[in-house]
Amino acid sequence: MENLSLSIGQKVDIIMRQTTYTNDECLEYLTQLNGDHINVIKQFLGIKPKQSAIKSVNQEIYKQIRYKLDSSMKEYNNKNPTNMADVVDKLG
Repeated sequence: MENLSLSIGQKVDIIMRQTTYTNDECLEYLTQLNGDHINVIKQFLGIKPKQSAIKSVNQEIYKQIRYKLDSSMKEYNNKNPTNMADVVDKLG
């Protein structure tokens, strides 16, 4: 559902179904949040907007290394599935 395709009345109905706001409160919050009914509901539920964390160069480097190693291991495991019967025989 896209914000542009909904009328103010439809947005108010959605907000009233998801919150305990009255019609007037819904209209007030819609004007405060530029007509975004999703943000009105999130504000009611106490969901804070995500803030992008500023990362240092080292954090980004290690993130990329972890991502590459994880994707390599997933690819290897998909190509070479582990046979559990062989593992049990080797251990026992």
